[in-house]
Amino acid sequence: MSIDENIMSFIYKENKQLALPYQPGDIIPVRITKLVDYGAFAVTKDQYLASGLIHISQIPEGLELQTMQIIEAEVRQVKDGNKLELSLMHHDKQESPFKVLANIKEPLPEKQAPADEVQEIIQYLSREFGLVSEESKQKVEEMVREMGVFQFTMAMTKTLPTFKRDLVYHFLKEMEQGREHL
Repeated sequence: MSIDENIMSFIYKENKQLALPYQPGDIIPVRITKLVDYGAFAVTKDQYLASGLIHISQIPEGLELQTMQIIEAEVRQVKDGNKLELSLMHHDKQESPFKVLANIKEPLPEKQAPADEVQEIIQYLSREFGLVSEESKQKVEEMVREMGVFQFTMAMTKTLPTFKRDLVYHFLKEMEQGREHL
């Protein structure tokens, strides 16, 4: 008998004498040791190293198991000889984050423009162009919310050098729009 076999024999002899503290319904970590047609064999990941069987009927459809995999198993029954009957069906009951997100009925909160950043942009525009109307302030906030501060700032710095400040033209355009509403 090799030294590894002697050690394992000693461990199993020691653990056979210990009463297992598990109760039906306990969730415990196990290591999958062998896959067979009718299920999987596992060993608990604690000082007891209790072996158990996960019957194929107790493995949720779509759950892929591999040998040496560590997974949480539910104790169904503690049998004679400290053998465990285990289940993985509780994994089927747990909702994945994607299922949780799909079930959310409420829309996500609207993206908010950072107020301090918007105020700095408005102050900059008022230094460059003078008075900024309430409509323009709302438009700046809307664009910052849609584009983000960085993209808005980049667009603004690219546009400013080519922008011609013909205030008379803009004043006349405003008068035209005002005349249409009379």
